[in-house]
Amino acid sequence: MASEEVPVSAELLGDEVDFDGGIVPQATAWVKWNVKGGGDRTEQPTIGHLYQLQGQPNIQGIEIRVSAPVILYAFSSPNGSGSPDISLPGPTNGQIKNNPIRIGSYRVDYR
Repeated sequence: MASEEVPVSAELLGDEVDFDGGIVPQATAWVKWNVKGGGDRTEQPTIGHLYQLQGQPNIQGIEIRVSAPVILYAFSSPNGSGSPDISLPGPTNGQIKNNPIRIGSYRVDYR
């Protein structure tokens, strides 16, 4: 990852994205974060970009919907430095649970 890459915030969405029957841009994914204690978030990141999760939420599950094989890298740091704390291949068939961990940034890449 380039050191000059600047993390941005992904657009928060509802659950209305239809990856099964709709037309979805190939360069985007749908990620739902299960936040411990409530406040789940749904975002549509562009593949290959680093995004920050505001407030470094305590994530206990992730669901990924996408039209191509991808891998999600989640970092505890807000700038994506160091090794990923979570590496999750997608698309997932529903939510994948994990031990709660604070996530500051993430990136979705093609596999």
